[in-house]
Amino acid sequence: MIFILLFSCLVLFLLLSVTRTQPIFQLYNLKTKPLKCLSLFIFLTMMLSVNGQNNDWENQELISVNKMQARATSYSYTTESASAKGDRKNAELLSLDGDWKFSFEADSKNRSLDFYKQDFDASQWKNIEVPSCWEMKGYGTPIYTNVVYPFTPNPPFIDRENPVGSYLKSFQLPENWNEKSLVLHFAGVSSAFYVWVNGKKVGYSQGSRLPAEFDITDFVTKGENTIAVQVFRWSDGSYLEDQDHWRMSGIHREVLLLAQPKVNISDFFVRTNLDANYENALLQIRPKVKVAKNIDIKGWNLEAKLFDSNSKNILDQPLTIAIDKIVNEVYPPRDHVLFGLLQQEIVNPKKWSAEIPNLYTLVLNVTDNNGNLVESRSTKIGFREVEIVGDGVLKVNGKAVKLMGVNRHDHSDVGGKTMTRAEIKQDVELMKQFNINAVRTAHYPNDVYFYELCDAYGIYVMDEANIESHGVGGQLANDPTWNASFMARVIQMVERDKNHPSVISWSLGNESGTGPNHAAAAGWVKDYDPTRFIHYEGAQGLPESPLYNNFYTKAYQDRYNKDMSNPDDPSFVDVISRMYPTLDQLQELAKNPLITRPIIACEYAHAMGNSLGHFKEYWEIIRANDKIAGGFIWDWIDQGIKQTDKSGQDYFAYGGDFGDKPNLANFCINGIIASDRTPKPQIYECKYVFQPVTFTAIDLEKGSITINNRFNFESTKDYRFVWTVSEDGKEIQNGSIANLDLEAGSSKDVNLSIKSIKPKAGKEYWLRISMISTKENLYSKIGFEVAKEQFKLPFEKSAEAAVVISKLSVEKNEKDITISTKNFEVKFNASSGVLSGYNYKGAVLINSELKSNFWRPQTDNDQRGWKSQNLAKFWRTAPDSLSLVSLNSETLKNGDIQVTVQQEIKNKIQFKQVYTINGLGSIHIGNTLNIDESVAMPVRVGTTFNTPNTYNNMSYYGKGPWENYSDRSAAAEIDVYSGKVESFLHNYVKPQENGNRTEVRWFSLKNNKESGIKIIGDTPLSISVWPWETKQIEKALHTNELKPNNYYTVNVDMVQLGVGGADTWSMKSLTIEKYRLNAKTYTYGYTIVPVK
Repeated sequence: MIFILLFSCLVLFLLLSVTRTQPIFQLYNLKTKPLKCLSLFIFLTMMLSVNGQNNDWENQELISVNKMQARATSYSYTTESASAKGDRKNAELLSLDGDWKFSFEADSKNRSLDFYKQDFDASQWKNIEVPSCWEMKGYGTPIYTNVVYPFTPNPPFIDRENPVGSYLKSFQLPENWNEKSLVLHFAGVSSAFYVWVNGKKVGYSQGSRLPAEFDITDFVTKGENTIAVQVFRWSDGSYLEDQDHWRMSGIHREVLLLAQPKVNISDFFVRTNLDANYENALLQIRPKVKVAKNIDIKGWNLEAKLFDSNSKNILDQPLTIAIDKIVNEVYPPRDHVLFGLLQQEIVNPKKWSAEIPNLYTLVLNVTDNNGNLVESRSTKIGFREVEIVGDGVLKVNGKAVKLMGVNRHDHSDVGGKTMTRAEIKQDVELMKQFNINAVRTAHYPNDVYFYELCDAYGIYVMDEANIESHGVGGQLANDPTWNASFMARVIQMVERDKNHPSVISWSLGNESGTGPNHAAAAGWVKDYDPTRFIHYEGAQGLPESPLYNNFYTKAYQDRYNKDMSNPDDPSFVDVISRMYPTLDQLQELAKNPLITRPIIACEYAHAMGNSLGHFKEYWEIIRANDKIAGGFIWDWIDQGIKQTDKSGQDYFAYGGDFGDKPNLANFCINGIIASDRTPKPQIYECKYVFQPVTFTAIDLEKGSITINNRFNFESTKDYRFVWTVSEDGKEIQNGSIANLDLEAGSSKDVNLSIKSIKPKAGKEYWLRISMISTKENLYSKIGFEVAKEQFKLPFEKSAEAAVVISKLSVEKNEKDITISTKNFEVKFNASSGVLSGYNYKGAVLINSELKSNFWRPQTDNDQRGWKSQNLAKFWRTAPDSLSLVSLNSETLKNGDIQVTVQQEIKNKIQFKQVYTINGLGSIHIGNTLNIDESVAMPVRVGTTFNTPNTYNNMSYYGKGPWENYSDRSAAAEIDVYSGKVESFLHNYVKPQENGNRTEVRWFSLKNNKESGIKIIGDTPLSISVWPWETKQIEKALHTNELKPNNYYTVNVDMVQLGVGGADTWSMKSLTIEKYRLNAKTYTYGYTIVPVK
């Protein structure tokens, strides 16, 4: 640009020097002044060119400058043995991670323009850790937004201040690298950047989630060298990065300096196609070799060796090809070029799958004309076949698979978008431990280390391109000037990750409409890599079909509400992908005869806050339909940022907490694990629903059950089956099943050697069986539990009620009715009828009114999908709005006092309570609630009261150990659980309903002297105990705002509304019908017993 300006000025000077006495318009006389006219034309053209030229970072047709072609991940080694081991610490690389000099400017207009120069003084600059996001280091503002761009959309321009970070790093070039080619590798920079080496400009790149590599061989010198990098927070590429996550900036993944010889393997592509019987494989290798100028490669060869997990070379002879045949490959004028430059049949190799991830090490060597090793590279490969057969069945190695997946964002609660290898590894280990077998890299390629772990641990990966333009819909997908950007992001992803066996699908991006740019990218991928299926959820509707409905018509909406089809999808995608289907929609979609491709719920079961209800029912449908290949939960991890308040209390921040605008508040908090990677209650439900082995009762009295192996490939030979029988939570028998080797997909009836049980009065008996590992693996130790089930045994004997002769006194006045003995006192409010106090032997057991309870602190799903949202005020205030109809007391024949309270809200609800108090201080409470259709539905049917927080030791006999609800309790087990009250809470990032336990037979709250209160249900109850009241929980925006009271709130319910969660923004977020509380009569009872 500077050259153009200078030359234009020269032309203008010459022009004026010959025309200084004439008006400028006279130059247009072509006949007499052709030179002058030409000069003016050149000047004006150049000035228009200068004025019309966009910044590099605001030009969608400029993606990079001087950047190397994308390639598969590999490293150069100087020995074959080091290459075969694959430990990159021994590779020819130098990590440039660590402290860099750093300068931040909030606006690109103020950025440093000469910092890259050799004589620049950066002594006053601060240090910043690389990799990192500069917002997490105190520079700029983290922004959490979803659909809305952080700037006013005007592609490709950035209409807001554009922060810039400038980085400097010096390094010492190893002496033995002086004759090598050098590549500067940035694994991820957000969102656009320039690079200089030793004061010379190297290049430019954009695209935040893929590597950028530059050949800097001609820029480095012996000894010390300096790298300068200038990063722009926003660029035209940001229009394709409008994902639902934190927007952060900087060099957020590793930086490496890679050395390689002048003749090196620049790339290679490996395929491992299986034969029709899924037995033998054809190993095909397509290498690329880069040769520096003036090197004679005659007699040079490339050879391939293949090693198994025991480091044994399984090829009789290395596969060999001359280097010049690779470099000078002839492409035919018709037909395709042969893919396998090197290929060989491999007889019955061990296959790779998510269940048994067998890996081989492929080593590629370059040798010179004397047979000396010049370079060695390696990669892990797996022999596996992915295909779609029949009427849309997804198969791996010939077996129909179900994708039990999650959507995964890069997220660290302390690093933001920068993750440590330990955090990445922890993700993969947790996924395997909880029976998750698939990941969608939502919505961009992840760090390469993640794929290496997925290869090794066994996880199916849907690799997704870094394309989302949610805020402008499909505008860019239909604009040809953006085609290069779409193509580059897809191609570079495929090139980097093409050799990973874990990658079974390429996804073209997310929520960016549909257009020819998607189709073009899909066309390239289909031709380049036909071994994986192509996914893109936005590709919906088949316009050429006579059944097609325009998106904006009512007919479209009616069809979509039924089965989400229209009536099929474009042919450039291989699967039918949908987001957030209801159970009915998923079922109807599977029935659609026009759909002959696998159906995948690429996002479903929105796990925001207290959610993931009716998850078991989703999988009953998925397993019942071969065409449904599974789905990916939204999503894996809460995206909370760890913060500490002024009092030193930690909490997790979300959108808006940093003053970020726009923001979508806590919509980033929807993981099944917490921001610090602590498992949440939801993930236990996943593990149970996904478990690979199931247990079904045949005849429990005889201990007869069926064990079904749902694995596709793995037998049960490396597992042991153990069982216990318990009596009210106390183990009384145990045993195991020896040598049960069930082949994949098979089942067997077994008889457990349960000894005869003579039931005791009032006791329950439970059989628990589980499958545990007998071998240690990458993610678990010996004894790790993979699958389990619990059965109630049919042994019962009714307990006889104890007869108590009571002598009680009753005192009545205008305020109270008091029932007492010398040991206890129970009070009722005479005007409202509610129980207002309960003391036993001088100790306060209930220090509040015992009220009806129809409300809970709203969950995220409640706020959007609760059918009775317009009745929120009614149900919130109903307990205080109940008017007393009658209050009566009477003495029963045995001396017990019975107090009957009738309350109502006229024409809406009637509530009757019958209190029966005996001489021992026990209070039985019978509750009957009638709800009119006009006010259906409440979120709970129960009662609530307060008790002093000195009773902080809680025990209960019911479902646990984790929090559970009516529609999320399949994984929980009946047992006796004990701990501090606070241990039974679950602190959601944005406080809401939590800590519930279902099917509770009894629970107690005791102090350290074993005194307190016990509640026994007539039938199983739902209970929770909090150190706060409902209004406190609802008011708080973060956990640190919840200050505990000096009393506990005790909730005793007959039932509570399920948590739901098909989504969290529409009526779909309401739980399914069988877990709702409708207009009817509810009857339940429980007994309060003093414990001393």
